[in-house]
Amino acid sequence: MSGGQSSVSIVLVTYNRASLLDGTIDSILSQTMADFELIIADDASSDRTQEVCQRWAKSDSRICYQRRPENLGMPQNLNLGILASTGKYVAILHDDDVYCPDLLRDWKTCLDEHPNAAFVFNAYRTLNMQGQTRAVSRETLPRCSPGSVLLESIFFKRWRFDSPVWGTVMMRRSAFDHAGSFDQRYGYWADVDMWMRLAEDFDVCYIDEPLIAVTSREVAPHQFDDASDLVQPLLERMFWEARMRHYDERPARRLAEAILHWSFVAAGRAWQFALAINRQMRLLTCADSPEKLPIRRRAQRARSTGVH
Repeated sequence: MSGGQSSVSIVLVTYNRASLLDGTIDSILSQTMADFELIIADDASSDRTQEVCQRWAKSDSRICYQRRPENLGMPQNLNLGILASTGKYVAILHDDDVYCPDLLRDWKTCLDEHPNAAFVFNAYRTLNMQGQTRAVSRETLPRCSPGSVLLESIFFKRWRFDSPVWGTVMMRRSAFDHAGSFDQRYGYWADVDMWMRLAEDFDVCYIDEPLIAVTSREVAPHQFDDASDLVQPLLERMFWEARMRHYDERPARRLAEAILHWSFVAAGRAWQFALAINRQMRLLTCADSPEKLPIRRRAQRARSTGVH
């Protein structure tokens, strides 16, 4: 990075996404707010990620490429990237998204306007396989609100224990230092725990514009098994801890929220069971007709059988 210290540090976490990195990095370097450092945190990728990142680092002095000697998992890879940052604000970005040119400018402006806010996030635009807009996901939030509003009005009303914040935010480095590191117990979902912890003590900003385009999962599949039997109990525990922490000094409300939480658990497990049955039925239906299997499923079957 050239010149003095920038007020914004970007931590781009990546793992085995060499085919998508060029587009992502190009959209970052094309930001209208050009004063930043970009830390690329490579979690020991086994594809061409190192080659791609080193090429970009040679062409732009704002880039610092960090390659982990071994795979640490998302939370620790991200923690190390943040600890290496020097900016007042830390933008956490993903390796398979495309960013609006005004993203950093709009994020920073929002946090500058609201000094009590820990982080800012925005609406998201999801893409189909052709790169066209499939949907826009928005929340009914003001530009800035107490974190309790985000927790009570959105997080704690989601029976599937999902998050309105999709992992890409700009946060104050001081808020991260206050909350502590991303919790490795929660793996790929550690960011959800972080947003709930920050919302407990700070305001939260929201920009109702789709400043981030999320690549289709057919193009960039999740690097984790979101259908695993281990995921639901993990999320249940995370939301239980957040809910009990939030209502700790309101005993009656805490009891009511505990009952609500376990009703969500029951609904979520029933939903997971129904999904599992549906997957099994689809596999049985397609067992004799491989050409009817979805592309990703056919690829998984080919890998498992050694057929290429």
